[in-house]
Amino acid sequence: MKAWVENLKVGPWQVLTFTDESLKYLKVDDKPVTEPFKFLIGISWIGDMQLEIIQPVYGPTIYQAFIDKHGEGLHHIKEQIADADIENIVQEYRDKGTGVTQTGQFETDFHYYLDTEPKLDFIYELGNCPKLELTPDKYWTYPAESA
Repeated sequence: MKAWVENLKVGPWQVLTFTDESLKYLKVDDKPVTEPFKFLIGISWIGDMQLEIIQPVYGPTIYQAFIDKHGEGLHHIKEQIADADIENIVQEYRDKGTGVTQTGQFETDFHYYLDTEPKLDFIYELGNCPKLELTPDKYWTYPAESA
């Protein structure tokens, strides 16, 4: 985040902590995650485009596997899908042989990471992309807001 702020003036970043208490229905490779996990996501905006910086901390997610294989870099691009359409669209991808590597729900935001890396060299994500109105206890800001 510091590099984005200093080099591109992108920020501030809203940083969320995801754990088994805050993220519901986490599945990796279609299997429910039953062990503790934690990852951080820093979110900032450039116009209508949302940027995410993700830091895996522990537990099974596709984020650490990506870093182990590729190092840091572009992980995914996300397409906004209406709530009413998501299940059908995910099934269309599955029918074409593209499975889901990870899914979960935070508040009203859900995500489906598709297994597109073998075909596209990056991961394609589907989700509803709501603008969440979070209370200050659910995130911190970088750089810290001035008093």
